[in-house]
Amino acid sequence: MKKILLIEDDANLAFMMTDGLEREGFKVHHISSGEELLAGMHEFNLFPPDIVLLDVNLNGALNGFDISSMIRDKSQVPIIFTTARTQIEDIQQGFKAGNVDYLKKPFGIRELILRINELLSRQVIPTRHSSPSLKNDQTYQLGDYHFLTAENILFYFDEKIHLPKNECTFLKLLCQNMDQVVIKNDILGSIWLDEDLKQKEPSMNNILSSLRSKLNRDKRIEIQTIPKTGYKLIITK
Repeated sequence: MKKILLIEDDANLAFMMTDGLEREGFKVHHISSGEELLAGMHEFNLFPPDIVLLDVNLNGALNGFDISSMIRDKSQVPIIFTTARTQIEDIQQGFKAGNVDYLKKPFGIRELILRINELLSRQVIPTRHSSPSLKNDQTYQLGDYHFLTAENILFYFDEKIHLPKNECTFLKLLCQNMDQVVIKNDILGSIWLDEDLKQKEPSMNNILSSLRSKLNRDKRIEIQTIPKTGYKLIITK
């Protein structure tokens, strides 16, 4: 049974979330403030939750971002921020914690459960010869966009843009080599491995066109074509 720590100061919402989650087989422990978490941090360390649902706009001295920093000092447990705040500065601050997701209020219990299961699925199950760790979940900030590689998702403010796997691979290579030329054959080989790469060039052009279209709302972002060589991702100031 997966354990959920719910930090929410709206008693009615907390009741509905707890009821819905427990009906799905989760074990929910609810607290309403960061002060309660501080008081019970010893218990948190002894019996850590599998996931934390964290309201950003909590009453009291500590908001959700303060609490996420406290949690990160102890654990890399996945966190889902539940919030009506969708300003890019808020999203950026939340993503600094790593291994997080955002869920905009109001939301339905089915969407919440989908987000929980998706975030939990990204955790690596330890084997006898390995220690528990997280998958490589790199987040890149590209102007007003955030690119979550593990989820194949671009965030444009609070809008989610899902990327096909081949577009995600292409963009990840460009991000890893920002302001540098990535050789065309390296991109082809990363996407299609041992297939006939020459025949895949038209498909790569389609991928490039699609990525440019999805990134075109921030005019500072440019994927340059370097003739006969490759591509370069640049973001102007």
